[in-house]
Amino acid sequence: MIVGKFIFDRVYYKRVSLETELLEKNNVAIALSFTGFFIGFVFSIYEGLDPRYAIYINAITGFLLMFLILLFTKLFDWIFLKEIDLSQEIVDSKNISAGLIEGSFFLGMGLILSGAFSGPPEMSIIKVYAESIMFLIIGIILLFIASLLLSAILKINLQEEVKKNNIAVGAAFAGLFIGISSVVKISISGPGSGSFLTDLKLSFIDFVFSIVLMLIFFFLFDLILFRKFSLSKELKEPNPGAGVMVGGIFIISSILSYFLVP
Repeated sequence: MIVGKFIFDRVYYKRVSLETELLEKNNVAIALSFTGFFIGFVFSIYEGLDPRYAIYINAITGFLLMFLILLFTKLFDWIFLKEIDLSQEIVDSKNISAGLIEGSFFLGMGLILSGAFSGPPEMSIIKVYAESIMFLIIGIILLFIASLLLSAILKINLQEEVKKNNIAVGAAFAGLFIGISSVVKISISGPGSGSFLTDLKLSFIDFVFSIVLMLIFFFLFDLILFRKFSLSKELKEPNPGAGVMVGGIFIISSILSYFLVP
């Protein structure tokens, strides 16, 4: 964890000091990003570290997990929000919406990694690494596709709203990313069949089933709680309370889908 803090501080945000941003500048945005990174890292090492392996192998695994979280968060940021620089928004503008988004990216990557590294106990460490990284890449592709789909449903341009520091949209999409990442984790985790292609097919079926359930639950919550309001309008106003509620509904929907995945 100490090494993780150092890498986040000196590599990921190398032009600033985390202590300065938090204690002297009261930068809430970077606090949200840093918290998401640590929570995501803890989720990943929960499944990634295994007492069956030697200490040095677990140490290598820990560094690999940390590297993958940082790398794929940056890649997902670059692909999904290519028109804005989240790091610049967080450091220079103290953009809380950007902090929420990046923190949720970190947490989501950690969730996906925890699913990717949850192979059967008899699997060799080399095969664990190889299949886990492949499932991680597949999981992130599924996350990207599902995020685009649900963004279209909400009829919101995330990049424009983040530039405006719209906290409502930041909170809603943070919950969206965490919820979808949870669905991806559920889909790619569990005991393997011994065949990568079979596991991949089953994971895809679970993912589609979970996303459909998540959408059903979301629309049911929307119908019950927000039938007199337009969610898109409330988020754009912006209404932070509505954003927190929407983000929470996405997370709750992903949890409920967990109990129904076959």
